[in-house]
Amino acid sequence: MLHLFAGDNAVEETVRFAEEVARYGLWQVDLTSGRMTFSSNLYRLIGLKVPDGALDQVDDVTFSTFEKVTHPDDLPVLAEIQHILAEGLPFERQFRVIHPNGRVRAMAIHGEVVVDASGRKSRAIGALMDVTTHVESVRASQVDSERVRNIMSAIDGRLWTARSDGFRTDLLLRGRSSTAVASNWLGFGWLARVHPDDAGLARATWAEAGERKKSFMVDLRIRGDDGDYHWRRQYCSPILNDDGSVREWVGLSLLVNAGEMAAESAAGTITGAQIRAARGILNWSVRHLADRTGLSTGTLRRIEAHDGYNKGASSALLLIKDALSAAGVDFFVLPTGEAGVYPTRKGSRLKVVSKQDDTKKASA
Repeated sequence: MLHLFAGDNAVEETVRFAEEVARYGLWQVDLTSGRMTFSSNLYRLIGLKVPDGALDQVDDVTFSTFEKVTHPDDLPVLAEIQHILAEGLPFERQFRVIHPNGRVRAMAIHGEVVVDASGRKSRAIGALMDVTTHVESVRASQVDSERVRNIMSAIDGRLWTARSDGFRTDLLLRGRSSTAVASNWLGFGWLARVHPDDAGLARATWAEAGERKKSFMVDLRIRGDDGDYHWRRQYCSPILNDDGSVREWVGLSLLVNAGEMAAESAAGTITGAQIRAARGILNWSVRHLADRTGLSTGTLRRIEAHDGYNKGASSALLLIKDALSAAGVDFFVLPTGEAGVYPTRKGSRLKVVSKQDDTKKASA
């Protein structure tokens, strides 16, 4: 054994020093008589006065000594420990003690049973350590995590980590209402949920980020848990090693202009410009759209002449939007508020054109 002090009491002084610095104490219990022995620092840890004389001669120390100083809410832990000792098994538990001055300290207790040559359980030995600082740190971290999680839930945010190529390594936090399977968003699985028209931008942005090693922001349409695409803003920042290399990327994904999109979607609202663009994609005439919706060509022309949102024609707009969507176009709103359209599938457009019976009507 390493002796830190000289003299006849070198061993005792070394153990005492180690206990005080590391804030732990030693204990043992005779399983036959129930009599316990504490080291001097263990008395101090649980708020008791160190007895005078030899510690191994103190007769009134038993397991109930722990119970007298234990926080009432943690007494079941001591009962569990005694049950484990009776089974001859090792254990690790935590409980709180209350000092005479009212201070509460958190303790970690470790113990195991020692058997004699015949295999009989004779003693239990262990250590007690003050872990108050550690418990406080863990609790503070839990509180911080709960705060961030609640904010994430309120803003429908997701926090994740990734490699420099965009390969996501962990999904740290997400809204509690999310039903998405975390593994679907890890690796390059998240890229499969990006709208096809935005996938190229996503790849190019990450390729540039790996070279520049600087924070960036990008808006992408992401397929959500509901199966629909939503604009999400990605804030991404590198965590650098001391040599300047990237250890990992951390990112925050936020839903943007959700209120505007929800209101427009609920009302079936689209703009006149979107209607004209959608007809262009489908190669539909005004007459063709009138046949599909049951609206007059005059009504349609008046609606199309209004480039913005015509809230007074909401019922007609809903019919128009349903007809155009069924034919193969989708409508979206950019995070900047600008509206647009795109073909759902190229095959949809070709199929619509091929189904037109009256070529003259289509060119009218």
